[in-house]
Amino acid sequence: MEIDHVGLKHFGLDGEPLMPGRVGEFLKIPGVVVDELAPGQHIDFVTLRVRNEGRGIISFAKTQHVFLELLKLEPGEAFLLYCTCPMVDKFLVVTRDGDVVKLIYKRL
Repeated sequence: MEIDHVGLKHFGLDGEPLMPGRVGEFLKIPGVVVDELAPGQHIDFVTLRVRNEGRGIISFAKTQHVFLELLKLEPGEAFLLYCTCPMVDKFLVVTRDGDVVKLIYKRL
């Protein structure tokens, strides 16, 4: 796993690697959403876009800005991202299953 912590902080994010067993804990949260991103696909969270570049590389962008590659996951690895803004309680778990990246989050 490779992480660009400085780049994450630029987006107001922080995070930590997750052990495989912990991913299941997030799946138990009521109302959780699981999206799959094939290579080249992205999801827009209004203030943040997340894209699967392929080969486990995950990039991020603010609306209308260039994507920056900030995470690289090996198959089976997971990373927990959370907003560092104290007024917001959001999380995003990014996992890799082959070439597919799964995003686990709760819609507000």
